[in-house]
Amino acid sequence: MSTINPLFLDSTKPIGDKVVTNVELIDILLHDGDFVYFEIIDQSGFSQRFALQTIATKKSIKYKAEVWLKYQYEIQYRFVIESEGQPLYVSSMRKTRAGHIISEKWEPCFDADLVVEKKADKLSLRRTEFMKELRPPQEIKTHSSKPLFKPQFFEQIRTLLDDLM
Repeated sequence: MSTINPLFLDSTKPIGDKVVTNVELIDILLHDGDFVYFEIIDQSGFSQRFALQTIATKKSIKYKAEVWLKYQYEIQYRFVIESEGQPLYVSSMRKTRAGHIISEKWEPCFDADLVVEKKADKLSLRRTEFMKELRPPQEIKTHSSKPLFKPQFFEQIRTLLDDLM
């Protein structure tokens, strides 16, 4: 999938349109309580995570997910195996252009940088929990609401935004 054959591009789909991408992972063995996830980072840096579902056939077991992606946009992805909320194994990060299918064989990555990344994630989780404890509880403001069609429209929006922050 690293090279795109221009003869097989879907000419009816403009680049950037949303398309359903079928993600498939094969040759993987999970134990009880293990889950496999598909993590994706698009070209603007937005990351998403999708759980893969088990599809058992007579010959093999596959893990599949359907993901909406922007057609022909460059993405980075990897697969993660977790148990009890902790990552056990990850695959290496791969780049491709979003199309109709991503099919991979499971290959764990034992790179030291990924271990450091996991530790950094744990530290950032602890830091956010600590910051939540330090934050004072929010006050519940009681304002009499006014209809939006009145001239106080901007004042009411300002109070609503203050309530949210």
